[in-house]
Amino acid sequence: MARLLLGIILGSAVYGFAIGSLHSLKQATRNLVKFPLLIVLTSLLCAIAYYVFSQFITKKLSFRNVLRLSMRTFRDIAVLLASLSPVSFFLAQTAVQPDEHSLNEYPFFLGLNVFLIALCGVVALVRQTLALLRKHQLRLRKSTLTVLVWLCISLFTGGQVAWYLRPFFGPSTMKDLPFMAGREPDLRGATSFYGAVYHLIDPPPLPEQYYKRKR
Repeated sequence: MARLLLGIILGSAVYGFAIGSLHSLKQATRNLVKFPLLIVLTSLLCAIAYYVFSQFITKKLSFRNVLRLSMRTFRDIAVLLASLSPVSFFLAQTAVQPDEHSLNEYPFFLGLNVFLIALCGVVALVRQTLALLRKHQLRLRKSTLTVLVWLCISLFTGGQVAWYLRPFFGPSTMKDLPFMAGREPDLRGATSFYGAVYHLIDPPPLPEQYYKRKR
């Protein structure tokens, strides 16, 4: 368990620093703590939810089995994200920063990294879950259902934890970012992770006060 936890912390810290550098060195440094905290908390919460659901499918899986699966999954996610950190760091340094007229390439950077995190999560969870279920010889139908439900649990849990711990980066025009925004709406007025993702697809106009407080 200790080696899995170390892998999670190191891998997620590298990726967190890369994406935080879009805003500033201060935000990148904060992410050395915040992004590992996001991954560790999500892993623990998911392990509990995975185990509760698994008891409706099979009694073969103990909580220790499920906890190790969750830790392995999020270790894999952290390693995959760390491997992508040079790309994210390069884009963070070369992206056109927001100005008084537009957010420019900030929404693209945000959307790309949300996609990368989700993709790494799907790949890692499917790989680890199928391996565990094959080991315990569950039927295909039950295995498929378990994978789908655990994916939904991971999306919901990870999204909400990320929302409370945000910002991990932000528009460089906003200088006084809080360490943790909690339930506060984001700059486009979204009040949940899912609302923020929807605003990436169909962005509403920026509020006037965004530009008033940019300095």
